[in-house]
Amino acid sequence: MRILCVMITVFTVLLSGNVTAGELSYTCKVAHLYALSANGALESSGFEKQMKGGSFSVSRVTGEIIGEVVPTALAQSTRVVNEGSSENSFKAVADFGGQYQVLEVQEYQSGAIKPFIALSMGGAGIVTGTCQ
Repeated sequence: MRILCVMITVFTVLLSGNVTAGELSYTCKVAHLYALSANGALESSGFEKQMKGGSFSVSRVTGEIIGEVVPTALAQSTRVVNEGSSENSFKAVADFGGQYQVLEVQEYQSGAIKPFIALSMGGAGIVTGTCQ
């Protein structure tokens, strides 16, 4: 009986670790990159060929982004503006000292896959895709 209790406890801890990982971060895949043209229209970015299909992870606790696209390693600070819910988007901001990056993940969308949009001022431009 004691061995069964220990096995159940270990199994529960292992399962809860998998659930917590999803609650602490998003893993995102880039679908499109856009730039603002001289006439104010959005057009395909010059970075699209090299970054499309790229990925990154974002901390739902700190707003830090690690990966190939829109990383925040050089940011002076990152913060979560809104944690996201069934009614609101997750929003994070990175301050690069005069330049900012904003990420929105539409947490309120149904299903496990959530659309995102990132605006990197002075960087990649407008980046869209999906997160899990």
